[in-house]
Amino acid sequence: MRAMVITTGEEILKGEVVDTHAAWISEKFCEVGVEVVRHLSVGDNMTSLKEAFLRVAGRCEVAVVTGGLGPTEDDLTARAVAESAGVPLVEDPAATASVAAYFEGRQVAVPASNLKQARLPKGSTCIPNPVGTAPAFSLDINGTRFWFLPGVPREMRYLMTEAVLPAIVDLQPSGSRLVKTAITTFGLPESVVGERLSGLESLFQGIHVGYRAALPVIEVKLWAFDQDGNSLQQLQQAAVAEALNRLGDYVVSGKGLSMAEAVAERLSETKQTVAVAESCTGGLIGSLFTDVSGSSDWFLLSAVTYANSAKENVLGVSGKTLESHGAVSAETVKEMAAGVKRVSGADIGIATSGIAGPTGGTDEKPVGTVWIGIATDTGTEAMHFVSPFKERHQNKRIFAFKALDLLRRAI
Repeated sequence: MRAMVITTGEEILKGEVVDTHAAWISEKFCEVGVEVVRHLSVGDNMTSLKEAFLRVAGRCEVAVVTGGLGPTEDDLTARAVAESAGVPLVEDPAATASVAAYFEGRQVAVPASNLKQARLPKGSTCIPNPVGTAPAFSLDINGTRFWFLPGVPREMRYLMTEAVLPAIVDLQPSGSRLVKTAITTFGLPESVVGERLSGLESLFQGIHVGYRAALPVIEVKLWAFDQDGNSLQQLQQAAVAEALNRLGDYVVSGKGLSMAEAVAERLSETKQTVAVAESCTGGLIGSLFTDVSGSSDWFLLSAVTYANSAKENVLGVSGKTLESHGAVSAETVKEMAAGVKRVSGADIGIATSGIAGPTGGTDEKPVGTVWIGIATDTGTEAMHFVSPFKERHQNKRIFAFKALDLLRRAI
């Protein structure tokens, strides 16, 4: 089954809002075995809306449209649908009840402007909205089943999950499902990852390979639509095994975990704890760690020792070391790592010190330079890396991931 997604709103076209709806809806479609073939974004304009609806109608089995169901004059979706389908707008009893129930639950009289939301194209099916004022609705246009949802993210996701997806599952051919595996990699550019996996689709017919770059990781997705029991599942497993072999130790996770989640998994398995001393990364490693649920089991401390005085007073870094080698040096990060390990009582200490840019670099230590230290019960080590970027935020993120990767490999 094929689907298209239409998102509406001038704010999307003007770049004021990032269109996350299309991505989320597409992901949910794929999970139930629906192939999304096109995304469209349309402004709040009658002509453009009607053109989009008629362009999609008859070209796919299902479509989801978000936005334009509010009470204001620029909420034009219901009217545009009615004109596209050649039917009038009529007051819908279920929609009226949905709007009234929302305001009654808050002990507020229904504003006159919100009654507009109860007028739906004749012949459509109302989908009551218990979490907002705008009822959703569905309608067939030229053989395509459309679902029209509010643009408010919480409302859209609720109605998509509770009403639209179950209805689409009922329309699906028996046994249709998505088989998908995500592989997280770090340390190779997207082009090299692609080269390593070249020919995989030919080798495993029916398997599709996709890539998503999210600096500084590359996510590889292997997927297929399965309508024949376990036959494709077995092929998928073989393709994943081949991909993992070709990517080698650049694989962070074979099941789509983030870098921090992969490190957390290893720390939990080995029952080890970690503490971090951050200079150039400014607390980013600690932030990535605390994004992982349950991190309090293994993450003890993040000390942002940015100034040299903090490195000395908090971590016990020698003033002579700082004077002789500088803050950005192997010697300093080794003492930082050892210091945070000692202060926290963690099994492992990690430290970063570098030059994120765009200023502060020298010929000897250019912008993008970072030293990462790691301290364990067997001793301390330091790793040197120079990022090709000059932009501060990019370098901070790369430095943090380099530190996490060093930790991942060390555990």
